[in-house]
Parts: sequence; C-alpha cells; structure tokens
Amino acid sequence: MSNPRRRWARSYADQKRRADLSKGCSEPDAMKAYPTNQIRNLACIGHGHAGKTQLVSSLLHLAGATTRWGKVDEGTTVTDHDEDSIARKITLNNQLAHCEWREHKVNLIDTPGFSAFAPHSRPALRVADCALVVVHAAKGVEVQTEKTWAYANEFLVPRMMVIAQVDKEHADFGAALDSARSTFSRAIVPFTLPIGQEAGFKGVVDVVHMKAYEFDAAGKAKEIDIPVAGREVYEKERERLIEVIAESDDALMEKYFENGTLEEADIIPNISKAIAASRLCPVFAVSSITLVGLQTLLDGIIDYAPAPDTHEAEHGKANLDDEGAEGVTRGYHAEEPFSAYVFRTVADPFAGRINIMRVIGGKVQHDANVFNSSRGTAERLGALHSMQGKQLDKVDEARAGDIIACVKLRETQSGDTLADRAAPIVYDKLEYPEAAIAFAIEPKSRQDEEKISVALH
Repeated sequence: MSNPRRRWARSYADQKRRADLSKGCSEPDAMKAYPTNQIRNLACIGHGHAGKTQLVSSLLHLAGATTRWGKVDEGTTVTDHDEDSIARKITLNNQLAHCEWREHKVNLIDTPGFSAFAPHSRPALRVADCALVVVHAAKGVEVQTEKTWAYANEFLVPRMMVIAQVDKEHADFGAALDSARSTFSRAIVPFTLPIGQEAGFKGVVDVVHMKAYEFDAAGKAKEIDIPVAGREVYEKERERLIEVIAESDDALMEKYFENGTLEEADIIPNISKAIAASRLCPVFAVSSITLVGLQTLLDGIIDYAPAPDTHEAEHGKANLDDEGAEGVTRGYHAEEPFSAYVFRTVADPFAGRINIMRVIGGKVQHDANVFNSSRGTAERLGALHSMQGKQLDKVDEARAGDIIACVKLRETQSGDTLADRAAPIVYDKLEYPEAAIAFAIEPKSRQDEEKISVALH
C-alpha cells in the first residue's frame, strides 16, 4: 500500500511548483526552440478504449520524455491525470504531451474517444498537422472511429493509422486492417506488418524498406531476417504501396504504366507528399504494453508525418469589423508576423488560467507583449510552456507551428487570436455542434461551485 504521507508530499511539491510558475518563476532548464520543419503535431483520435492514452504514455516513455512509464490500469499515465479520468480509465478532454525524437519535437494531443466527449477532438484537429487514428486490433473500426475520421475530413487533416493492442487476446491485425479499408479508403496501406499475433507478437516487417525487426523489453529494435512465412503478404502490400504512390501524382502514374513499377528514388521521397495530400494513410502495428513496433512508429512520424510548413496558409480578417474586406493570410513560416490561435483554456487551481495555443506565423519569446486581435486588448505572455499532461515545461521561445501554453493572460479565451499589434489578424473561431441535451446544475457547496467552474470553463 502506498504511503499517504509520501503521496501528500508529492502532491504538495507539485502544487507549490505550479503556483510558482503562475507567478512567473522559471524552471532551471528550458526546452530548446525547434524550427518549423522539425516539429510534428499529431492528434490521437479513435474510439474509446482503442488504446490512445496508453499509446501516448508509452511513446513518451520510449523517447525518454518521462522517468516513469505510465499505465492506464495503474492510473499513472501522463495525459489522464485528473481524478475522474483515473477513476473511469477514460480521457475526458484534450490533453497535451510532447517528446523529442531524432532532433525533432513531437507534440501529441490525446483526445477523448467516448461519444459524449468525442467532439473535443475537433479543436485538437484544428491545430494538428496529422491525425493519428488508433484502431483496436481485436475490434477494428468502431462508431467513434468513423465519427472522428469524419472530423479529420472536415479539417482536411492528413492521417496515419495505428492498429494497437496487437498483443491482446483475439487480436487480428488483418481483420482490423480490412475493416479500415472497407470503411474508409483503399489508400490505407500498412507500413509495418506484425510478426506473430496475440501473445506471440514480437516484431514487425517494414514494408517500405523490406526489413524486419524484433524488439527487446525496452522497445529497442533489432534487425532480423524477414520471415519466410508471410513473405507473399509483405510483397503484396509493398506492391499496393507502390500503386497508391503512383496514383498520387500524374507523372508517377505515367512511369508506373510504362515500367509496371516505380524505382526506389520515386517511392521514398513521395511518401510524405502523398500523406500530406491525404492520398495515402500508412498503418503501423504496435503494442503499447510490450513496446513492440513503437520505435518504428516514432521513426515513421519523423520521416513521413507532415510538418507545419507543409500546411496551407491560414485565412483570417485584419480585424473584427473586416467583414466585407479582402481576407488576410498567414503561412507557417518564421518570416511571417507573429500570430497564434488559442484552442483550449484550462482553469488550474494552482497555476490559474492556462491558455493553450498554436503559433501560426513568426515566433514569440517569453515576456512578449502581444495583441489579442479578437478582443482588441493588449496581453503580456509572461512565461511560455510546453504541456506534459499537468506538468508545465518551460520554453524560452516558440516558433511557427509549435503548440505552447501561457498562464494568467487577462482577457484571452478559447477561440481568440493573438498577434503582432503592427500586423493584426483574426482567425475564425471554431464552431461546436449543438448539444443533444441540456441540463441546469446547481452546486451544493462552495467547494462544488469551484469544481463546476473549472469543469465548465
């Protein structure tokens, strides 16, 4: 049994640190600022219990972003940190985390998968460059998989897919893959295929490079010979990959018709382009509990997921009253004037109000004076942070495409635009679907009033 005194001490230390942050006190080591092309922003979407939260926690552990490997069953994951999420073992709102891999910063947004909370994935997709669609290996595509896929269509977000829990009883990677193809698109192509299934899942075949890997207990990959059994499947899926790549570009299609295939020089460089154009959705086989396949997934995210600077320019207005005038655009480039879109606001009992935003253009440093062009008010950003669940990691500078958090801004709320006063822009606020049902609630006590205030903020 855990020691209540130690648990209280940890809780107090965390509360004190967060309260210090709210006063502008800095932590000793700030994360470095990453250039836009070395940032990856992914929203993890899918049905409840498909394995999104455990996937995020295990990716963080493998990348060395956390000292403790969080487990959903133990209530220790990074992104499910509030009491209700831990008790119910479900994600109730968008939660952010990040890791560094191969000199890149990977921002992960863990989204809810249950129907009552699934619409929260929309603001996550609004600021993501890629959706990571998580499908349960034993269940295949489910209702909320389809709904969140439709949200990704709404925001024109490219997709990558993870078939998770391949190590579980009754897992069937092939059936899950077939359900995804029949439901969504034939352009869904496995980049890794499992070696073994259920408890025997021990490695993957990399279809892109035609290599095979086994994984040790720490998740580290070791190259092995491609198994003879199943070679026909591997080669068939690689041929499908070549076909999909060819279909993504007219010039490549001509080469394919002329030669019956594509050369390596035509395949690898065009994978990222096909994904960014939503003409290809790669699939990775993983187990977040045994860590099998996670290293190849992280490598795939770095190699193939779109960077923010591949994103189309964002459209906005020069000011709130600019209804009839020509719009303004901002690209995801450091040379643009600073602008950011606030997509979530959290009321933290110790740090105060936390505004989470995506930097769209330019760059911003801590203590910067900016302009809330949605409200016509000035704001001082104070300290900048990258969120690691409930933890706030200090950042001195954030560049175009990155996702950051600021504490205690005076007027700023979700949906607001922050910008350079000399070059204002107002991005459209996200419209939420109408509620299916409405209730009036009344707190029983002062303590309940504070809890409700945080929940409804």
